[in-house]
Amino acid sequence: MLSILLATALPELPPVEQPKPVQSRQQAILEKIMQEAPAAASERSFGECTYMWDQWKLNSEGVRTTLRTCKGESAQTPVSVAVSCPLLKVNTTSSTEPGKWQGWRSPIAKGSKPGEAMMVASLCANVVE
Repeated sequence: MLSILLATALPELPPVEQPKPVQSRQQAILEKIMQEAPAAASERSFGECTYMWDQWKLNSEGVRTTLRTCKGESAQTPVSVAVSCPLLKVNTTSSTEPGKWQGWRSPIAKGSKPGEAMMVASLCANVVE
């Protein structure tokens, strides 16, 4: 009985409108955008460094980590980078001693890579604390 009442009480849905065909110039632009999308989604560059943006991992202490490659460094051995958004601090592994963390520092401290502060700002601006 309840199902009959519900069925009769709901208004009828309007038909779904079919999308209009895309013009050929629009289609060409859309295809160009879609070709660039995978790289844009997976990597972001700040200064001399490219970060694996879609690979950020969050640990139990609230630290986010990913990999980066910078101009002048081997692409075969990417550097790990960690960011603490609550503290606005950065830590990286050594490019000469893979796996060895160098210590927490400000993204504008001596020895920071150009663009590192913008990377921290971009990452941490999207973090809900």
